[in-house]
Order: sequence, then C-alpha cells, then structure tokens
Amino acid sequence: MSNVQYLTPKRSVGELNRAARRSSSAQAVAEIMFVKMAQEQQLDETTISEYPDLFTPWDENWRGKAGDIVQDEGQLYRSIHDVKDAGQNTKPSATPSMWTRIGNPLEEFPEWIQPIGAHDAYDQGAKVAHNGKRWVSSVASNVWEPGVYGWEEYQEPKAAQEAPQEAQDGPGEPEGE
Repeated sequence: MSNVQYLTPKRSVGELNRAARRSSSAQAVAEIMFVKMAQEQQLDETTISEYPDLFTPWDENWRGKAGDIVQDEGQLYRSIHDVKDAGQNTKPSATPSMWTRIGNPLEEFPEWIQPIGAHDAYDQGAKVAHNGKRWVSSVASNVWEPGVYGWEEYQEPKAAQEAPQEAQDGPGEPEGE
C-alpha cells in the first residue's frame, strides 16, 4: 500500500468560482464609480490621469455629454458640450475649443496651450513650459501667453541650487578645516 494522501480544498470549486466572480464584479463596479466621479469632477486631474485606461478611446462614433472624459492620442480630454450626432463629434486633439485637456501628473511643466475661455484658463500657481522657458501663473483664470501678462518666469529655489555645493563639502563639516 502506498502512503498517498489526497488533498481536498477547504472550499469547493463552485465556492472558489463564486468568490472570483464577486471579486471581478467588485472591480468592475469600482471602475465604473471612478469614471463617474471623474466625469462629475469629484476627483482631481492628478488622480484621474493615473488611470487613463479606464476611459473610452475617442472615435468618430463617440457620443456623450458635457463632462464625459475620453482618451485621444495618449491624452485625456473632458467634453465641454453634449455630443448627440456626428456633426458635433470632433477629434479632441484637433479642436481644443470643444474639449478641455486633463493634465499629465508626470509633467511638472506641460507645454502651454492657448486657453479658449474660462473652461480651460490656467489657475493661479499653474506651471507651464513656453518658448524654452518655464513659467508659473501669477493670476487666477489666466488666458494670457506667458511673457505677456500674468506669468512669472520660474526660478529654482535657492536650497535646490545650493544642494550640490553642500554635497561636495560633505554634510556637517565646517568649511576650511
């Protein structure tokens, strides 16, 4: 006789399948709620941008309402109007007057884009890159081009500029010894 032991799971295959379906359903519901909260502007752009794959890719058949978010050419865009027919459906990257681009959290200074109106104006403190320089908005609802009005050229903080010198001297060592 052999000493073969048969292992039986503590839960049946049916129970395991039900648990897997519940988990999958919970994930689907969480994704739907995330998209709904994003479209109702209950989430900030940084959070929204962390999960771009949850949003529908834009195509010529897309229909939706103001606030809906789509993917286009690697970016996320929020529709500023209802789209009920083909004549209203425009490519987000080609028509910024109909869409608001949602920022990329990995870009501290995204390229400046001319705002069309209040829906895409820059907030005070917003950071952009323009004409080879980095800028910070000094006014709220900023629609002006950097360098013209409402922007200050970004300066690195002094502590960041001095850090390389401290690293060379060594931490805590008095100079001149």
